[in-house]
Amino acid sequence: MVYRDYFALTQWVRHYSNQLGIENLFIVVHGHDPKINEIAAGANIWTIPRDNLEKFDRRRNWMLNKFQSGLLKFYDWVIRTDADELICVDPRVHGDVKQLLESQRDDAVFSMGLNLFEEIEDDEIDLEASVFDQRAAAVISGNYSKAWAVREAIPLMRHGVSITTDGKLTHSYAFPKGVYLVHLKFASMQDLVDTNETRVALGKADLPGMPGLGWQKADNHARRFFERVERLSVTPWDEATTYAHNLILSDMKFSEDDGVIRSPGIPYISRTILPEWFKTADGSDQ
Repeated sequence: MVYRDYFALTQWVRHYSNQLGIENLFIVVHGHDPKINEIAAGANIWTIPRDNLEKFDRRRNWMLNKFQSGLLKFYDWVIRTDADELICVDPRVHGDVKQLLESQRDDAVFSMGLNLFEEIEDDEIDLEASVFDQRAAAVISGNYSKAWAVREAIPLMRHGVSITTDGKLTHSYAFPKGVYLVHLKFASMQDLVDTNETRVALGKADLPGMPGLGWQKADNHARRFFERVERLSVTPWDEATTYAHNLILSDMKFSEDDGVIRSPGIPYISRTILPEWFKTADGSDQ
């Protein structure tokens, strides 16, 4: 689902169309926007109205879960991410996304979250080139170690997945090594400024059910992120990801209220540098 995030959507369409085919991509556009039709030409585009933002998050999540369940009538798996989230699998471990999902016997799949970010010496982002050719600095994040694919009609919510009904275990999940969700929010400073203007406006809207302080104070949140990562030392990739995987799996959070399992909300696990294989993570050069 997207609203005006043209930088992220451009990356998203390139990344997933190379791996899955443009005809298998579904984009929910929040408000009519001809530019998105240009960026995502060939994908399945569904526009919903933007004239009523009341209870925005609740209605959006309900709708996307129903849409996701409907797609499973036609597909073996449904991948669901935000427009600024790219799933990358280590080709040495899984080959590609299709091979990873074909090998899974669980009902849902999690990934390790990475906040990719712009460093001081980085050039301004080129929208027409892959972000992985332009950025390599990242922070491993428990917050973005999300559930991202399902093969059963089970809800995704709060970055996790529902695995119980009435207190009984009904579904299973996997958290395989070598699977990463790359979050692009901090990868382009210019795009972040533009996006935050929208988030602040929405966060301050006097309507029930709107996003909270994270959107109302989006500029402060971004500033704190960059201040924090500048204080972190860089840990080699293999060491950082091994440590993070063990840490996250040892502290998975389960809610008895709604049966949702999710990763611990640890924002800054390790700072690291992406290995070279990310440059071909979309399958374009394979």
